[in-house]
Amino acid sequence: MTAAIDRIVSRVLRWPGVETEPHRFGGTEFVVAGKEIGHVHDTGLVDLAITKRARDIIITDGLADAHHILPNSAWVSYRVRGERDITGAMRLLRLAYLWRLSALRRRGLDLDPTFDADRELRRLDLPAELDTLVRDTFGDALNRQAYA
Repeated sequence: MTAAIDRIVSRVLRWPGVETEPHRFGGTEFVVAGKEIGHVHDTGLVDLAITKRARDIIITDGLADAHHILPNSAWVSYRVRGERDITGAMRLLRLAYLWRLSALRRRGLDLDPTFDADRELRRLDLPAELDTLVRDTFGDALNRQAYA
């Protein structure tokens, strides 16, 4: 693994509820409550699972590329070539994490009661269309007080 990928893995592992598993095609897979949110390859590629609508916005806005093997899937790929690319990778992985925690919270499973999804969403400073999609999808699940 590259130093940049090692740093990404180390940071993501600090997030409550994240576990890692070896990825079947090499690298490290990030799992939250039994579901993969994304993975990193030793080659510097970060792949993340999202919905097709979110994927379309992410690609259109240049935040990531279509998945390197399955371009028509709900996955996107982001290339980490060095330290300068860590921020972009972390932003996308944090979006996938926010998406997963919000989906779980909406179903009554709150992995981290202190997680303020609304604040996280503002911090990610996503393109307006993507921000709106997340807010429309999860509504009250973004408000931790509604689930406290």
